[in-house]
Amino acid sequence: MTDALRTALAERAAEHFGRPAEIEGLAPLLGGASRELWTFDALVEAERHELVARRDPAGVEDPDGRAREAEVLAAAGRHGVPAPALLWFAPDTGLVMQRLQGEARPGRILRQERFETARSRLVDEIARAAAATHSVPLAELSLAPMSAAESVAALEAELDRIGEPHPALELGLRWLRAHLPAPVEPALVHGDFRLSNWLVDEAGLVAVLDWELCHAGDAAEDLGWLCIRSWRFGADERAAAGLGSRDELLTAYEAAGGRAVSREELRFWEVYGNVRWGVICLVQAHAHLSGALRSLERAAIGRRTAEPEWDLLAMIG
Repeated sequence: MTDALRTALAERAAEHFGRPAEIEGLAPLLGGASRELWTFDALVEAERHELVARRDPAGVEDPDGRAREAEVLAAAGRHGVPAPALLWFAPDTGLVMQRLQGEARPGRILRQERFETARSRLVDEIARAAAATHSVPLAELSLAPMSAAESVAALEAELDRIGEPHPALELGLRWLRAHLPAPVEPALVHGDFRLSNWLVDEAGLVAVLDWELCHAGDAAEDLGWLCIRSWRFGADERAAAGLGSRDELLTAYEAAGGRAVSREELRFWEVYGNVRWGVICLVQAHAHLSGALRSLERAAIGRRTAEPEWDLLAMIG
C-alpha cells in the first residue's frame, strides 16, 4: 500500500508542480479515527515541499465527501480562515495539504506549561476562526443548507439505521424537537470544531484541521459542539473547550463578527452535540462490528456512547 501511495503521490505532485517530483519520508501519522493521515516531502528539483495527505481507509471510501471537503477547504483558504493550504485532491491520494507545525493533542495544550500563553489567547482566537468560517459565502459552495429540524431528523434517521435501542438518545431527540430554535440565515459549519482539530503552538492557534464534516446550517452548531463535556478533556469547569466560559466564547464570537447567539441557542446546540456524539460513537462501532472496517479504535469509540448519554441526561433532566 505504501509503494502504491508513493507512486500516486509522485505522479500527482508532478502534475501539480509541472515538473518531476520525488517523494521522501512517507509515513503514517497518528490521530484521526476516521481517515488516514500520511506525512511526506515532495522534492521538486531544488525545492522541498512539506506536505500531508488525508484520505479514506479502504472499505469506507467516500469520494463525494472528500470532494466536498476539498471544495470547502479551498474556499476557507480564500477567505482568510486559518486552515492548511490545499494543493490538490485526487481519489488515489486524497487531499494533499501543506504540513504545518504545532500541537493538536488536547492534554498537552490544556496542561503543559509551554502552552500557557496560548491558552490565554485561544478563546478569542477560536472565536475569530469560527466567525471567519461562518462568513465564507455559501454561494461559492455546493452545499444544501439544513435547518435545525432537518439536522435533528437526520440524527434520528441515523440512529434508526443502526437499530440499537438507546433510550437516552431518544429522549434527547424528543427534547430537541420540542426546543427548536428560530430559523437563521444558514452559514458554512465546520462540523467538528473542537480541541484535537485545532493545531496550536506556544503563541496560539495555527490552523483549523479536519473539515470532513463540513456542511451548511446554523453557525451556532459549531459553538455548541465545542462546549460538550467530551471536548473539555478533563477541564470540566471551563465549558468552552476546556479553555474558558460559555459567556466568554459568545462575547468573543460576536466581537469577531459572528452573529449574536443567545445562551438558549447555545444550550440547544450543546444538547444536540451530545446526541450527535452519541450517534457518531455508535456509527464508529457499527463500522467495526459490521466488518466494513475492522478497527480496535472504532470499537473503543463505540464504548464511549455512554459518556454523551450521561451528559445529555444531566443537561435536560
